[in-house]
Amino acid sequence: MLTAKNISGKMKYQQGFTLLELLIASIIFAIMALMAYGGLDNVIRNSQSSKQALLRLQQIQQTVSVLNRDLSQIIKRDIRDEFGNKQSYLSTVRNIDNIVEFTRGGRVNPANLLRSSLLRVAYRFDDEKFIRLQWPQLDRAPGMEPRKTVLLENVEEVKMRFLNKKAEWQNQWPPLNTGANKPELLAIEITLTLTDWGDIRRLYSMK
Repeated sequence: MLTAKNISGKMKYQQGFTLLELLIASIIFAIMALMAYGGLDNVIRNSQSSKQALLRLQQIQQTVSVLNRDLSQIIKRDIRDEFGNKQSYLSTVRNIDNIVEFTRGGRVNPANLLRSSLLRVAYRFDDEKFIRLQWPQLDRAPGMEPRKTVLLENVEEVKMRFLNKKAEWQNQWPPLNTGANKPELLAIEITLTLTDWGDIRRLYSMK
């Protein structure tokens, strides 16, 4: 038998949440979702930044490694250009587009092919890119084109200078007005100025 007390208790039990309670719960849920999204977005951004920084570091390390390999194996072997003219083993003035051009040894030959162990290499700075050029042989035939490789981007400036036997730094090599007396090169310094990392300076002994 239902009494007034039983009916009142049953009605109270079936009431549920009020509109105000639902509104407050929705606001709290929205705030928590917004905070969670902000934290996730920061994590994603930090992860992307870390990947970009790591990739940039790898590019710089690879560029320095190539420079080390090239500039530490310079050999005094002059060449003949595509016009048959003799060119110095190392020159900064032959091609205005190139920073430097030189002969180096240590060419890898895993297949034991009948070829020279020497290479002709050049470096170029163009449109904020640091570029390496390599010719297939030392003495060039007409129309021979080098293979170009972009080593590094976002480069502001590239500088090279050369230390002679008198401990004098020169901005080009061979120095002007040397005539037939070829000066002795003691060291090469190269400085790469990057937009994000600043200056990277390397010094190589020619002894």
